[in-house]
Amino acid sequence: MEISEREYDLLVDTEIVVDVMLGNTNISISEFLRLGDGDIISLHKPAGSGGEIYVNSRIIGTGDIIVIDDKLAVRVQDSMDSDNVVRYFFEEHMI
Repeated sequence: MEISEREYDLLVDTEIVVDVMLGNTNISISEFLRLGDGDIISLHKPAGSGGEIYVNSRIIGTGDIIVIDDKLAVRVQDSMDSDNVVRYFFEEHMI
């Protein structure tokens, strides 16, 4: 699939939502309803293993979870190459 320069220019100026998944677990609804302030939900992921970076429910990379100025951040460790990312966004009709 060939992407024109105009389509590419429109695409790269499009804003996207990036989600980072720290981990997951399975609990029952009754367990969820009993949660209160200070309760802890244990995730299936080992500590220090980082998070997956998603755009439109598709994983595009992984990274380390860090703190910058009292806010969580992600240091990208591995990501799709730029050609595949552009092709994915174009196929998702993001322009």
